[in-house]
Amino acid sequence: MTRLSAILMLAAATTFGGACGRYNQNAAAGDVISPTDAKQTVVLHVDNQNSQSMELRTILDGKSLFVGSVGGNDSTSLLLDATMFPAGNLFVMALPADGHGRAVSGPLAAGKGDRINFLVMPALDQSHAIVVR
Repeated sequence: MTRLSAILMLAAATTFGGACGRYNQNAAAGDVISPTDAKQTVVLHVDNQNSQSMELRTILDGKSLFVGSVGGNDSTSLLLDATMFPAGNLFVMALPADGHGRAVSGPLAAGKGDRINFLVMPALDQSHAIVVR
């Protein structure tokens, strides 16, 4: 029985490790995004004017993907997954830490080399995003 338990635990660890492996980012917190990296994908710049921390997600073809987070009254820039672009039906979403409400903007059309500026307002329904080419 112990041998079977060990095999099952190893299989579970391998599955979870493989599933989480694709969420590695090219840049760590505090790193500067190079112009070369920015040209190969889309940069999401978020200016959070809300006092709460936000979970950041993209929605493409009905699939929601976690891309990062931003603190309250703070800003951040993130490199998005290059395989998503070009996209003509992209949404960006910010979810507050308390779970009440959401800021959603889209559909957006973006391609490699573009930058999405997402402004998260204190009143979440007034948030908006634009694509800068």
